[in-house]
Amino acid sequence: MEAFEYSSLDPKGKSRKGVIQADNEKQARQLLRAQQLVPVHIEKVLASNKGQQASAVQRLRLKSNELPLLIRQLATLVKAGLPIDDALKTLIEQSDHRNTEKILSTLHAKIMEGQSLATSMRLFPKAFDELITTSIEAGEQSGHLEQILAQLADYLETRDQMGKQSLMALIYPIILILTSVAVVTGMMVYIVPKVTEVFANSQVALPPMTQTLIAISDFLANYGLWFLAFLILAGMGFWSLLQKPEFRIKWHGSLLKWPGIGPLIRTSQAAKFTRTLGILSKSAVPIVPALSLSSQVVSNARFKQACEETAAAVREGAGLAKAMANAKAFPPLTVKLVNAGEQSGNLSDMLERAAEVQEKNVENKLSTLIGAIQPMAILLVGMVVLFIVLAMLLPIFQLNSVLK
Repeated sequence: MEAFEYSSLDPKGKSRKGVIQADNEKQARQLLRAQQLVPVHIEKVLASNKGQQASAVQRLRLKSNELPLLIRQLATLVKAGLPIDDALKTLIEQSDHRNTEKILSTLHAKIMEGQSLATSMRLFPKAFDELITTSIEAGEQSGHLEQILAQLADYLETRDQMGKQSLMALIYPIILILTSVAVVTGMMVYIVPKVTEVFANSQVALPPMTQTLIAISDFLANYGLWFLAFLILAGMGFWSLLQKPEFRIKWHGSLLKWPGIGPLIRTSQAAKFTRTLGILSKSAVPIVPALSLSSQVVSNARFKQACEETAAAVREGAGLAKAMANAKAFPPLTVKLVNAGEQSGNLSDMLERAAEVQEKNVENKLSTLIGAIQPMAILLVGMVVLFIVLAMLLPIFQLNSVLK
């Protein structure tokens, strides 16, 4: 059975589009006619041609932030006792997004052919990453799919929530800074030159603050666009350097040493790593492949290198806690909890506990950092505005004293 994407006309002549499952295109047309729909165009969601199939797979992905909800709904339906095919069919019926419907219909069709859920999900690497497919595969093999889906849903929801909190917390400072830069630039380019013309013919020596303001204003008026182009080119050059592994590792390593930001990055990366490793460990995935998969969720290149070094050391026979300590990138608390888990034989539980502690720590540190950024941004903007106002008022005070 395959999933076919179709466009058709209903009895009133209106265009209808959707996805239908059938053994072949002929049967798909018959099914559409049985629904009183006139087929106009039908094609497989996954084409038989390898090039077309690769292109189709690359196009299909879930909506932003839809994956946690989808996994949670699937876990709920499986827990309620529905078979996987019926659970997917229920999700298809309530889907309101075209790509989601195509992905779920294809998964349902492949499962009806006898394939596993994990194997079917691997057809859509943009929608389901290796962590999800490997965990589900382990859950299917061990018979604990329900628990694995619930754990994945918890993890994805936590990750999504942390991302939303970070974004929402940064929106206000970013808007404030961008607005302030735009306002100050406009004042320097258009308003300050007109005000300083008043002092051009005066015999009063301008204060250093005013001279500095005029110099900055003249520079922005004459070379502002060139300066902006330079900043854009510098940003592009820095971005191209980041694509080189050696430079990216050095830069990300330096970020880990920054006061305030460094510990936050280190803790958040460790939380992602231990949370993923805990899920895979509970899914009965062997420790070495689990370590390799867990390192893929880490975004900091230097921390990822430490994760890979840990995986290599464990592969050679070292204990996990000792390997993590030797990598010198993981927080000490994480290493101690992992060591306690190895000693007690409850490594999976300790990894989850370490992840929970670190996620709470990240939340607290992020709140503190954002709480400090907002007043600092307001203070910085106030100081810039004060500088401009004083630089324009001081010559006026001097002129008044001369006239007296």
